[in-house]
Amino acid sequence: MARLACFPHAGGSASAFLPLIRELPQEVEVLAVQYPGRQDRRAEPLVDSIEQLAAPLADVLQAQTGPPLVFFGHSMGATVAYEVARILEQRGTGPAALVVSGRRAPTVNTVSAVHLYDDDRLIDELRSLDGTDSSLLTDPELLELVLPAIRNDYRAVGHYVHRPGTPLSCPLTVLTGVDDPNVSAAQAAAWSQVAAAAPRVHTMPGGHFFLFERPAEVCAAVVGAISAVLPAGTPPLPPATPGRRYTTPGHTAATAGLPAGIPEPPAGAPGPARAGASGPARTGRPSARTDGRRVRRPEPGAASGTDYVDRRRTAERVRVSADAADSRVHPMAKVPGWLDDYARAHHFHAEPIPFDRLRRWYFEPGTGDLRHETGRFFAVEGLRTGSDSDPADRVQPIIAQPEVGLLGILAHEFDGVLHFLMQAKPEPGNVNGLQLSPTVQATRSNFDEVHHGRPTPFLDWFIQHPGRRVLADSIQSEQADWFLHKHNRNMVVETDTVVEADDAFRWLTLGQIRQLMLRDDLVNMDTRSVLACLPTAGGACHGDGTPDSGEEFAGALRKSFYGEAEPLYEAHAITGCLTDVRALRILRQQTVPLEQAYAHGWERTETTIRHRDGRHFEIMAVDVKAERREVASWTQPLLRPCSQGLVALITRRFDGVLHALVAARSGAGTLNVAEFGPSVQCRPAELSADAPPYLDYVQACGTDRIRYDVIHSEEGGRFYHARNRYLVIEAGAEIPADCPPGFRWATFGQLTDLLAHGNYLNVELRTLITCAHATY
Repeated sequence: MARLACFPHAGGSASAFLPLIRELPQEVEVLAVQYPGRQDRRAEPLVDSIEQLAAPLADVLQAQTGPPLVFFGHSMGATVAYEVARILEQRGTGPAALVVSGRRAPTVNTVSAVHLYDDDRLIDELRSLDGTDSSLLTDPELLELVLPAIRNDYRAVGHYVHRPGTPLSCPLTVLTGVDDPNVSAAQAAAWSQVAAAAPRVHTMPGGHFFLFERPAEVCAAVVGAISAVLPAGTPPLPPATPGRRYTTPGHTAATAGLPAGIPEPPAGAPGPARAGASGPARTGRPSARTDGRRVRRPEPGAASGTDYVDRRRTAERVRVSADAADSRVHPMAKVPGWLDDYARAHHFHAEPIPFDRLRRWYFEPGTGDLRHETGRFFAVEGLRTGSDSDPADRVQPIIAQPEVGLLGILAHEFDGVLHFLMQAKPEPGNVNGLQLSPTVQATRSNFDEVHHGRPTPFLDWFIQHPGRRVLADSIQSEQADWFLHKHNRNMVVETDTVVEADDAFRWLTLGQIRQLMLRDDLVNMDTRSVLACLPTAGGACHGDGTPDSGEEFAGALRKSFYGEAEPLYEAHAITGCLTDVRALRILRQQTVPLEQAYAHGWERTETTIRHRDGRHFEIMAVDVKAERREVASWTQPLLRPCSQGLVALITRRFDGVLHALVAARSGAGTLNVAEFGPSVQCRPAELSADAPPYLDYVQACGTDRIRYDVIHSEEGGRFYHARNRYLVIEAGAEIPADCPPGFRWATFGQLTDLLAHGNYLNVELRTLITCAHATY
């Protein structure tokens, strides 16, 4: 005799296992999990967390005594079963074996935003996967019953993050479908990463729900896993019994999620709807589709339903939008009032607090690292660095945020001019609270809704929305002095329809945003970064390769951005300079416990982690009260610089075309040794050695040479009152054409072309590209 505990897929219920159970031998006693909110537990609230589902199930299953207990879970149920097994093994009462089916290994990190779809799109998603009975998808009453559970479970799967720990000691069997569009062979094999012994992997014919297409073969694999752990001398299990009727074994644990038995569907009712974690399962009868095609949900990296617009055509439209200084959609004269009115109407306050008032954050014992209890968002760790120019290793605090966030701006054409949907958004570290932000500005933890707050508006357009047109899309780095390998996806997506937006949003032309770039602390870092990624090279309309505004600097700059001007260096000579630096410069990086920084000049007080000499930056904590954010209040750490930075771009005209002098720069947390940055980037008040090249020149420049001079705040979600003075300077022959090592002259069109790729231009240089737009 043996017991099998079955864990359903997302949207599924205990009765979904009926086709499978009828194939099992009578000697296998079956317990099936009934998640809250389904069938006989419909009155109970849904649970949208894998961890919160697993904890009570572990308590109930630990109390089961008798024959060996084997776990079997399909799709989401495989993850739940795995987490329950981990809990029980920590208590010394783990299952005899674990069988997982139709699920990627927990260590495989993927993005899922299906739970954010509206009902119509969620139904389309289910229909496209060709696994749910068409009668269910067209019955409004049944849909009303099942969609909440389906959406809830998609959310639970989307929010799940694997926590590293001791590998499972129990035998592990992995079942996967050869045509499963959601689980590749490599992702199934990756279950070996969480098991002490190599798992047995069975690849079967069929798609994601092969267990309902091939129940006899699945049962044979399950029986094999059970037989392998039966005590010595136990009679072998007989073959499966096709057509077996399940009878209730008499266990009563329904309140914790294990029903007394598996209820048969009432006469005349449709079969159990199997909307799985990666899509719906088959209902046990043939699908309504007759064309023989298998419709698959797009994998990450697929371009299904997406049009990537020609860069030259986009550059022409960018030029037109940049020249549109006003708009009838939202006139420029009303924009400052909109920002002021919004700031007054929506309370937002960030108050510095001691570390012991942080909620859900803690200093990790043994390392001193500052972490969130979910393991998400970000952490403050230690980073040991060294280089060929400074042989002494140094240790500093660093923000570790491995998640790739999303910075997205929606675009739409009004009256033949591209407009961009901009958001008035407060951040806890902003100097003036409210700044002009992208349409979507969210970390992966935000749009996964780890905060359990409101969903991020318009996110769906940037994940995978049918019919969208992508104008710009690349992954770009963040401040390398303060972040370790931090990156965000920078996107501009055009819509055919005008999306509905509340008073936090306004459609603005690039020309209107250019004017706002002339105000201190108004256009936030993320907006500056995304707009810099818009292509400009070749944007001169109707074959005009030399657009000119009539002013010498402005005309030379427009040629540099939009024209077909002859550059001083070809593209390969520019990228070759960076390649040389990356190949020859040494940058050693090693994450270490934050506590090690305290032996390198850093100290921790009740309110800050700071350097003893008062330089660099400090880590602090804030308590935030906010209206119109995903959650109304929270606490978090922030990084506060100890002085204002100076970021300057030296430009010079060559043959009537403005060129920018860029430098290969390394930061403590740079991913690939170096990226191109501005001509000068430093904090003058903290310099203790020789001045960097060109700093003396920049500081001595008169107003006759300065073309742009504005103070901008850096990212307010991680940094507190971080500000840099951004300068664009026009030089003459006093700055020679020959470059020092690691420097190159480039046109602005060449720089925007490089931004089609990641890890070429740092965030400060991207800001200066957007600043330059404001000067012509």
